[in-house]
Amino acid sequence: MTILYIILGLIAIIVIASLIWRRDSLPCPSWLAWMVEMDNPFTEVNRARVIVGLLGLAPGMRVLDAGCGPGRLTLPLAETVGPLGEVTALDIQDEMLARVRRKVETAGFQNVKFLHAGLGEGKLPQAYFDRALLVTVFGEIPDQNLH
Repeated sequence: MTILYIILGLIAIIVIASLIWRRDSLPCPSWLAWMVEMDNPFTEVNRARVIVGLLGLAPGMRVLDAGCGPGRLTLPLAETVGPLGEVTALDIQDEMLARVRRKVETAGFQNVKFLHAGLGEGKLPQAYFDRALLVTVFGEIPDQNLH
């Protein structure tokens, strides 16, 4: 019975945190990054390595991880493109970029660049990337009534 209460408590915490997050209409706050980092054990489609595997990457490619968050995909991307490739981790939150930077440094990758910006701000080079991905980003766009 105690385990049931623990599970129900965790579900309640996740629901409350999600409601607070959505109420503010902001990207996932850095204090909820642990939710973004978790792979769903019940389905293969959310798993970082599966997503990266579907991109047809090769060593030496340049990849944009737009809305990288805490880097759930950034590290597998950096590993896949290798030392001759490059991953640009882009996010609008300094806290998320700091998280992914720590992970990249711990893993010893030298092929990741970090950019604090939003898409469409003109801070990215044109026709530069071989692949660009946005995973769980569209729902976090504050002003979805773009023209």
